[in-house]
Amino acid sequence: MPRGAAPLSAGASRRGARAAAEAQLEIAAAGERPSVDAPPPGSLAFRPSRHYSSGVDEVDTPLQVRTRRARQLLVRALEAEPPRLDAAALGIAALERPDLDFRRCERALAVLSDRVRARRAGDGLLDGIQALRGVLADEEGFRGTVEADYQNPENSFLDQVLERKVGIPITLSVLYLEVARRAKVPLFGVSFPGHFLVAGEMDGHRKLVLDPFHGGALLTETGCEDLLQRVAPQVKFSPAMLVAASVRTISYRMLNNLKRLYLDKGDGDRALGVVDLMLTLAPDHPGDLRTRAAILSALGAYRAALRDVERCLELSPDAPDHDSLTMTAKALRHRVELLN
Repeated sequence: MPRGAAPLSAGASRRGARAAAEAQLEIAAAGERPSVDAPPPGSLAFRPSRHYSSGVDEVDTPLQVRTRRARQLLVRALEAEPPRLDAAALGIAALERPDLDFRRCERALAVLSDRVRARRAGDGLLDGIQALRGVLADEEGFRGTVEADYQNPENSFLDQVLERKVGIPITLSVLYLEVARRAKVPLFGVSFPGHFLVAGEMDGHRKLVLDPFHGGALLTETGCEDLLQRVAPQVKFSPAMLVAASVRTISYRMLNNLKRLYLDKGDGDRALGVVDLMLTLAPDHPGDLRTRAAILSALGAYRAALRDVERCLELSPDAPDHDSLTMTAKALRHRVELLN
């Protein structure tokens, strides 16, 4: 273990555990960079859509076919026992690549795990972590992407991370977790605010935390606090943040990163496919319903946008933006009437 990289104590983790649990959805939604509020319906402007026009809500286009397939793959991965993180991540990647070779990706993960097992010097957790870092970071050179390329969607797809050997914290963490699982190194994902991490339990009371984005570097508790100050200074650190994230939470966070990237690029079609998957994971998420309504309205799919706005009103009759949503619903009904 590097000098000063002592395992994290969980003695203080009970304090603030409830707050950390309540923050998990917010952390997942925050993604790898600070999040923004859902745009109000009707506030977005995209280039004309090839998939939604003149109020037509359902068009069988290649992008929608890919979205349906990705949804099927993601649901299948989450319904597996236990849920399959690799399959979920590759299902998300199928949004962009309909011809994605799943078996090739699985073989690549298996080869890497064989090398980790061969390199491992002992049965302890630290032995496994050192072997994992040795193969993935030292030998293969998997690393975090540079700032200038951070917004590249390729960094969010596991197949592309395997090919390009660069990624953002969460996809590199998925890589580490899936190679570790195959190599029998007991690690779990940590949905840390602003920067996904990986950790393992030493003896039920101490954790070893590593950062795949920075070559699998081991983090002390002080290192985690320093990281949080850099990526989410508005959040106060608690050891209770270092809890295991479910496959569903990890998948949602991966999708949220993609949603923000596509919205920033003005790509409403792709953003819509991603939000559809997010609502598959959390069907009544108020922020995602609002975001999808905004995208659909901007793309001219007024009937579908109206359904989402009406669902928001049904779910949250006392929401602060209730009056705004009511006005939006009225405007969308008027647009739908003009189409008839």
